Amino acid sequence: MQMDAEFRRFVGGRVLPHDEAVQRFRRRYLGKPNGDFGLRATILKEENTYIGYCGLAGDRAKATLAYYIARPYWGRGLATEAARALVDLGFAKLKLPRIVASAERGHVVSERILEKLGFELERQEVTGTAGRVICHYSLAQR
Repeated sequence: MQMDAEFRRFVGGRVLPHDEAVQRFRRRYLGKPNGDFGLRATILKEENTYIGYCGLAGDRAKATLAYYIARPYWGRGLATEAARALVDLGFAKLKLPRIVASAERGHVVSERILEKLGFELERQEVTGTAGRVICHYSLAQR
């Protein structure tokens, strides 16, 4: 996914060459989840295929919903399914008072997923020299 320009367009940063993408994945994600928090490999069971990484990052004080799905799997409702399962986990099992999330303004699919799950826009932030606008959302315990 880090080598895919269309994917990178929505998460920021540059397209990475293969070796750098592999190293980044190993350094940032392999073995990094801490108990209930962290991003984990997401596998499509029917195909037994790695399709991305999702999870609740951070900690109890600032649990952050994250879902990254590879482009060949876009448009199948998988990000919504993962996000819904993580929100349910956060509130039902972990008893979190609040979950936050962010999406780049204009990333209509992510914005729709968050709104569908009940997240409310809290603020927008202009970041970096490229002037990306990041929308910050939150959802309180239901």
